[in-house]
Amino acid sequence: MRRAIVTTAAAIVLTTLVASAAGCGGAAATGTPPTVHAQASGSSPAAVRSQAPAEQAPAEQAEMYAQVLRRYLSTPAENSFPGQPFTTVYVIDKAYPDAADPMGTHGPGTPITPQVQRQVTAALAGTAHVTFIADRESVIATTDGCWHVRNGGILITLGSPAAHGAEMRVGINGSVACLGATWLTYVLRDQPGAGWRVTGTTGTMAVA
Repeated sequence: MRRAIVTTAAAIVLTTLVASAAGCGGAAATGTPPTVHAQASGSSPAAVRSQAPAEQAPAEQAEMYAQVLRRYLSTPAENSFPGQPFTTVYVIDKAYPDAADPMGTHGPGTPITPQVQRQVTAALAGTAHVTFIADRESVIATTDGCWHVRNGGILITLGSPAAHGAEMRVGINGSVACLGATWLTYVLRDQPGAGWRVTGTTGTMAVA
């Protein structure tokens, strides 16, 4: 599924205001601007976790990121490309609070430690070849005025895990080319005997 990307922030804002609350997954005709769908997590706040995101153990953070990436890569309705499995995945080696915001400025970001990177890469070895990179331009090529990710891959930016009651929320942005990208936020819960698992999405989803 390909969608024409909108290059101005104003167009995204306008689309956000008029979008209806619906799930992602319908096909969009070429030339259609990004649509934004409101999705509720269906979860109510519970006791606040004792750990702030910066205090999470590397193993816990790696588990969250691995679960988020696995869900995103295996769910066409959320990565916007049905029938196109991604086996080459590039992930920016910093996390950003506004990763799920198509108008986000990102700022300096928080480094994803080498230990977390190794654990995520190992956890997803059976799903995709994941490579953490420092410079997005290193995996971008341009053809006929449209940029695309090299090697048929996808470029992903992860959000900083944020506590919300008993939940953790992790934003994500996946970009394939100037004709395809998505932004959304995943909800995770620490399930007894299973560890951190994605239970759904929350907030808005933007599709370009």
